[in-house]
Amino acid sequence: MNTRHLFTLIIALMLVPVFFTGALAQEITVSQAVVCQEIVDRMPVGFGDVIPVGTERVFCFTRIDGAQGETEITHNWYYKGALKASVVLPVRTSEWRTWSSKTLLPEWTGDWMVEVLSKDGTPLESLIFFIQ
Repeated sequence: MNTRHLFTLIIALMLVPVFFTGALAQEITVSQAVVCQEIVDRMPVGFGDVIPVGTERVFCFTRIDGAQGETEITHNWYYKGALKASVVLPVRTSEWRTWSSKTLLPEWTGDWMVEVLSKDGTPLESLIFFIQ
């Protein structure tokens, strides 16, 4: 085998794990994401993009599809652009419901956002809501 063929073979063998790993990468999706005032029987209640002033706690409910084993998502809670909380949540099956919550101070009125990220930090969904 000449040097050129040997070099080509070495490069090909080096790339096999890259292509193989990429083929196995998890493609999770968010099939439902809502901000709500409570969770009852693992389902969101009182959801919408406007939450009344005086609400003490809000929830971000997320339904994840497509996990090929255990993974995780993160809910990042932002108030007026400032990160207030980052919550890592497990995803254990291909169809998984999970949620996080944020306790609200009375003066935290106005613009909020929850960003849903995959385990590797890929944005999956963002929810904008208002406390008013």
